[in-house]
Amino acid sequence: MRAQEFITETAASEKITPDERTTIPDMEKFNALDNSNPYMMWRFMVAAAGEPEFGMAKESPTNQKFVTVAYTKADAEIINATAKTLGLKGTRVSTRSSTEGPGTGIVSPVKGFKGYPR
Repeated sequence: MRAQEFITETAASEKITPDERTTIPDMEKFNALDNSNPYMMWRFMVAAAGEPEFGMAKESPTNQKFVTVAYTKADAEIINATAKTLGLKGTRVSTRSSTEGPGTGIVSPVKGFKGYPR
């Protein structure tokens, strides 16, 4: 049997068949979410993981825009060169370097030992 014999979906088909309507329980279609946008699917499922107890902000801090992170100077050079080649301008939303946050413990509770002083 060839796939075309049992795959009946066509690009123009948006109707659910009677069999699908009665055999797939409680299916909903969200016209505002496009299957070609994996980010919105991911946000929907992250929000679903916290509902109904926790909720989630409707918008992300970067407003669904593409974000890059440069962990090294080489990363930054690649990102900047790519943006320049494509004629794009980014907006910095964090500091250039990374430091421990105020809630991070930076003193080890482990006593130093030979070869590993504290």
